[in-house]
Amino acid sequence: MKSFINRLTSNWNVAALLLGFHAWAWATIGKWTHNLQAKIVGALLAVTALALIMRLRWARLVGAAMLIWICGTKAYGLVAREFSLKQAFFALGFGVLAYYLWTEPDSGLFDSFTGDEVSGSDSKQNEEEDAKPIISLVHLRRQPRYLEPQVLANALSEAWGLKIIGGEGDAEEADGFVAGDNPLYLVMVKKPSFAMFMVHNRDTPYFSDQEEVTSHMPNLRFAEIIRDHNAWLAVDLMQVSDSKIEQDEAYRLIGKAVSMLADDDVMAILCPQHHFFNLWSPELEKILCGDSPLDALKEEIKAPVIGVPDGETIANAIAEARRRWPEFVTIFKNRQPDDERFIVKAPFTGEDGQVEHMWLQVFGLEPEYVHGHLVNHPMHTTKLQQGSQVEVAVAEVSDWVCPDAEGNPLGNFTQQAISQAAKQKREA
Repeated sequence: MKSFINRLTSNWNVAALLLGFHAWAWATIGKWTHNLQAKIVGALLAVTALALIMRLRWARLVGAAMLIWICGTKAYGLVAREFSLKQAFFALGFGVLAYYLWTEPDSGLFDSFTGDEVSGSDSKQNEEEDAKPIISLVHLRRQPRYLEPQVLANALSEAWGLKIIGGEGDAEEADGFVAGDNPLYLVMVKKPSFAMFMVHNRDTPYFSDQEEVTSHMPNLRFAEIIRDHNAWLAVDLMQVSDSKIEQDEAYRLIGKAVSMLADDDVMAILCPQHHFFNLWSPELEKILCGDSPLDALKEEIKAPVIGVPDGETIANAIAEARRRWPEFVTIFKNRQPDDERFIVKAPFTGEDGQVEHMWLQVFGLEPEYVHGHLVNHPMHTTKLQQGSQVEVAVAEVSDWVCPDAEGNPLGNFTQQAISQAAKQKREA
């Protein structure tokens, strides 16, 4: 009996009951006043209430956010209108319920006193929910994007070729709608499959401990972006049991959405599910809009700026590259005219005095000089950019890569040293 009462009075169900009541209220207001926005809010509250009853993982976050929103509106009423003890009690109650829905969703009437464990079936269900992959793509940005419901609806309509409304228009004739406001939006679509998405537009760094994340990154460009970004925008698939959308289809929709929402403030893109990370570029944007958007993230960044460990190991790698330089020269002279797989690394000093080792694609060799086009986006100089034609002394070359007789990569000595050093650090 106690277990039944605990389950009946769990925070999942209490939150679902209150949100269901508010859904009915908003739907009634929308019907009486012919207010489309009120109808959308009512529908959104109803969907969340149903998801809470079904104990879907995403419903905890959305339900807590909606409870906080209701709490805020009641608190605002206390300030803007006459103070009421009853309203203050309700505002506090909604805020407390939001907290416990997020921290202790399974707690019921007796849980706090008896410490009853969640049943095995519930625990297994929660574990299965937690095991579901996070299907999402994230912009790391210099600053938040300007966004409001109609702007987001217009962008998604163009990206997906659908009619998405954001507060104006007939919901029944639309293919989907946008609800919410900064920094969190909910998007529901009927085509090509029923699906719900969550769009975040946050003005905080994505990583809670940036220094901890960057300390394990040998790629200096990635580390610099993680340290410097100040905002993020993400499009997440919400795992709804009634949705039949496949993962690949979801990523195609998300890829098109994040591409349409991109602007000059986007620095990089992240895929949390697969831990892929890539610099933002027009080429990447095209791939994200294609049939296989994850290919834009699976491919290694070409010629990244790599952190080079100090000490004898990297010095030996550079010495080895210079000792075997004649191999590169011989293969380059016998290459096919359209073979572009010849790159060398050399140091470049920026205006701030910082030295970064960057790659250039070689198109000409002299006994004392190498001619090529810069592959990297320089971080410490404004005099050069990706594609700039540069000339470096052979004596300054610190690494090189070219195809061997079988077409496999030859060289890349410093990267091998970095990988070996990272492996030894992990094993230490």
